[in-house]
Amino acid sequence: MKTSNKGSGIMSKLNQVLLDWKPGDIHGAEWLRARGIDQRLAYSYYEDGYLEKIGPGVFARKGDEINPYGVVRFLQQELELKVHLSGRTALELQGHSHYVALGSKTRIYLTSYEAKSFPTWIKKMEKNFEFVFKKSSLLEHENFLTTHNESGFELRISTRELAALELIETLDLSGSLETAENYTQSLLTLRPEVLQKVLEDCHSIKAKRVFLYLAEKLNLPWFKKIKKESITLGVGKRVIVKGGEFNKKYQITVDRNYGENPF
Repeated sequence: MKTSNKGSGIMSKLNQVLLDWKPGDIHGAEWLRARGIDQRLAYSYYEDGYLEKIGPGVFARKGDEINPYGVVRFLQQELELKVHLSGRTALELQGHSHYVALGSKTRIYLTSYEAKSFPTWIKKMEKNFEFVFKKSSLLEHENFLTTHNESGFELRISTRELAALELIETLDLSGSLETAENYTQSLLTLRPEVLQKVLEDCHSIKAKRVFLYLAEKLNLPWFKKIKKESITLGVGKRVIVKGGEFNKKYQITVDRNYGENPF
């Protein structure tokens, strides 16, 4: 770092800010301004080597390895974007983990039902992680979320009930339902009253049919408590697995090795 010629008061202010700064976190102009550091002073700290500029008006502590969950916190709390950890990521953070790929980037799935765009400069930070952002019409608004602490960051995340539907919505099921089934079979303790509301509000006919089909096939304990007559499942056939076998009850094609199910 450069030797700074700033007064002791200014350096004391910087020292306090750096102490408040969680390892791996990022912050923008409003957060710094609330701590007495305006844009000009922040840029001066950057020039002196105390901060690293990673986006328009966004900084990290020099030398920090950026934590992807610090980035999510920044999006949610400082930019106030209506975006949440979703699908596969939400399930895995809540104890439903599958397919750990050694040596590959960690994919972090983010969904928004309202925000139309995702800051492009964030992609430049991706090293050992990768953000996958989806603007979804699964729901009208950001409902059925909970808070989750990950790496010391309080984050908005899908409940398991919502995450299960988000996962199915984003998966390529044309080859097989295997991945969806592997996640679904671990969801033994979903809350039927919450799941009922999610299914009633969900706009994806495909996601609902596949999810209910798998839940019934796996004989999950909460399935019988779901009021299927209150859930809109649409009409007509849906080709889910290409070349698959047709399931009459849910009007979808499924893996041939499942066989024609009696339900």
